[in-house]
Amino acid sequence: MILRIISFILFILTLLSAFGGRINPTYVMLPSALTLALPYLAIATAVVSLAWFCAGRWITAAIGVAVLVAAWKPVSTAIPLHFQSEPTHKERTFKLLTYNILHGWDQEDPEMKAGNRSFQYVLDADADLVGLQELVDINDAGEVPKLKGALRDSLLRKYPYRAGTTACDLKVLSKYPVKLIKEYPTFSHYEVKMPWGKLNWINTHLSSFNLTDEERKVMKEVVSVKDTEAGLKEMKGSIRGKLKDGFSRRAERAAAIRELADRISGPLVVSGDFNDVPESYAYRTIRGNDLGDAYAETSFGPLITYNRHGFLFHLDQILYRDKFMKALKVEKGSLKSSDHYPLLSEFEWIAK
Repeated sequence: MILRIISFILFILTLLSAFGGRINPTYVMLPSALTLALPYLAIATAVVSLAWFCAGRWITAAIGVAVLVAAWKPVSTAIPLHFQSEPTHKERTFKLLTYNILHGWDQEDPEMKAGNRSFQYVLDADADLVGLQELVDINDAGEVPKLKGALRDSLLRKYPYRAGTTACDLKVLSKYPVKLIKEYPTFSHYEVKMPWGKLNWINTHLSSFNLTDEERKVMKEVVSVKDTEAGLKEMKGSIRGKLKDGFSRRAERAAAIRELADRISGPLVVSGDFNDVPESYAYRTIRGNDLGDAYAETSFGPLITYNRHGFLFHLDQILYRDKFMKALKVEKGSLKSSDHYPLLSEFEWIAK
């Protein structure tokens, strides 16, 4: 009976996490917080349902399966079951890299004895379009250490077109002519002259929770009952307030991105550091009914794009208007110089 009760609680939490992105976090925060755990809750529900099935408890197992069926659409976005595809016209393909580059610093090699590994990755990836977050001025040696000499010259030669002002931490590098249309708080709008037509591109860096290292530690580690009690008190205080504020600010900026996307009728890509997961309120607001998810449509299994503090979340997204382009694949880089992994995607242009 106790195991059944625990299982039913798990099933309920899975449903709440699957559909929590439909509730505005400005009013109720808990569903949005649960959405962060959707892949883990869904996998746990599948495992528990299988265990009940093997134990011969058909009704409990059937309830777990029914939960997964009811939540299949959001679950399949967080845990896709697709594979990359080949282009119909290879000459119409292009690659797009999105990367929160952490100002070019290296968290694994603070002295940067190996040089600037982040920008070396950008150079080696050879994407046609590079959207960077947390970069103010690529020419500022104080901000971007060890970006000089052959590496800098090769990078600027490969990407002769660059856009973004020093008033914003969003920059793009391009092999094709690109111009900045407008910078907004937490996102920027660019126009790229592709060989096959005009591409509108929104590069994003939505607000984080701004947790301190101590607050992250409270969320990550619980060693004893005493620590648990202290952690719960902290969760009810500053941490809860920061979580709610982060969700609310992202919801507000997501609405502004959606409003801009609605004014753009042609090919469009929205990529960058959302600081939120697939099926979250911000993600669903931006995606709307007309944008596809490049990772969800080309990949198998859940994705983790953040690599610090034990927060194993898929925070970096690549959305696109799929009636003009077809996503072929998305690959996550393994480099840990930044606290985010780079995401390299490939598209086929199908717009007439």
